[in-house]
Amino acid sequence: DERTGGTIIDDYILPTESIVDYKTRFSGLTETDLDPLTSPHHLVHLRTAYLKLRLLVDRGCVFVGHGLRGDFRVVNIFVPPDQIKDTVELWCLPDQRKLSLRFLAACLLEADIQGETHDSIEDARGALALYKKYLELDAKGEVTSTLQRLYDYGRTVDFKYDPARPIRDFTK
Repeated sequence: DERTGGTIIDDYILPTESIVDYKTRFSGLTETDLDPLTSPHHLVHLRTAYLKLRLLVDRGCVFVGHGLRGDFRVVNIFVPPDQIKDTVELWCLPDQRKLSLRFLAACLLEADIQGETHDSIEDARGALALYKKYLELDAKGEVTSTLQRLYDYGRTVDFKYDPARPIRDFTK
């Protein structure tokens, strides 16, 4: 929730098939997370999660995130483009690579996210902060110059933020 910073939905989908590899480093999920007997999370069936999303879409909610278009495509739900604020698209120069959430958060927010494992709440908060930063810089007419600086810096560090060489000290 933009106003409070609170979480609106943090549902975990109950698996319908056995999982061979949780890819914990990328997903943040472990076997315990999806086990109804041990999970500390709110587990729901896919249909329940879909219906919750459908309700939010139908009520006109605006979704802010990083890579949302792909996420919505995976769950097979159409969200009108004006209800999506996707930081992967906002923070991208035409015909250039997409910038990772971790890289953007480090450079623009001086925040270290996605350390050991993926955390969906941390990602959501990071994306919301990046969206607010975008609005702030857009109001000052500084988005394009900031993007160019991000790409120039990124090329020097292989698009992996280097705390020993922070972007604030970067000169081309």
